[in-house]
Amino acid sequence: METMFKKLTTLIRESDNVMIMAHHDIDMDAFGSSLALYEIVKSFDKNAYVFLENLKDNIAINHALECLENSKINISFLDEKNYIEKKKKNSLLVILDVYKQEMLEFPDVVTDFDHIVVIDHHVKNNKIQYPTLFEYISPDLSSINEIMVNYLKYLNKTVNPVIATIMLAGIEIDTNQFNVKTTDKTYEAAAFLTKIGANHILKQELLKEDRNSYLKRQHFVKKSFMVNKNMAMCILDEEHYERKDLAVIAEELLKFDDVEASFVIGRLDKETVYISARSIGKIDVEQYMRKLGGGGHTTDAAARFENQTIADVKNNLLNILNGE
Repeated sequence: METMFKKLTTLIRESDNVMIMAHHDIDMDAFGSSLALYEIVKSFDKNAYVFLENLKDNIAINHALECLENSKINISFLDEKNYIEKKKKNSLLVILDVYKQEMLEFPDVVTDFDHIVVIDHHVKNNKIQYPTLFEYISPDLSSINEIMVNYLKYLNKTVNPVIATIMLAGIEIDTNQFNVKTTDKTYEAAAFLTKIGANHILKQELLKEDRNSYLKRQHFVKKSFMVNKNMAMCILDEEHYERKDLAVIAEELLKFDDVEASFVIGRLDKETVYISARSIGKIDVEQYMRKLGGGGHTTDAAARFENQTIADVKNNLLNILNGE
């Protein structure tokens, strides 16, 4: 990892500025790590920017943005229209928490950059379709925030306590409250963030959710069923949901006796059906999602389907889980 940090530091120092991008429907891990890298770049007296799409329905990230604003922490955000004003010939684009182009916040933007670095913690099962200076993909790590904590330690730097809190919330979400993808290094990362000022009361505020959303999720959890002796499945209705809504339900199912893997199927929009898969670690859900054209991590994976019905996706998944 130190070799990667050395390379990244050199590239940051040699670049005119650094632009940071994560995946569509950004989550707390991607957002927290983007903010951490932003502060690191600024500490080198370099201009930094974070790509951020419209977050109208993303309650958690909007709450985090409010915390930044209330603490007078100014972050320079970009979208696919105004980034060109800031981009220079030697701009560096750092992509976090994703490597597939179609899953980026703004997929077409990568074609404008000659200098790209990818840092991810999901299993890589396809060749990256755009040119990169280097890639660091480490599926054995809990989150990108854990990587950013290690980068801060390597540089002997810290971040603002509010950003540290957002990072800690991201680790907690990605590990399902330290129940999956968790090692001694994960706890060390959480301890470091606490040491530099992460506020656990604020973290709980960031992790709160809408009451109606919670009740609706419980309704779907009640309708879940066992596929076999250790796998549970939940099928949502035809309404449109965010990826994180499906992920939270999948994680809820892991709390039940005998459930070692869970699969939740729902619709993201009119054209897209999505599967969110989770595991406590005994079952590799990534292998199943890979067979469906998706991917991810051993304990955290997903697949998306265009112009298919929920029923068709369900049947395809059942055939794979049953070995047909």
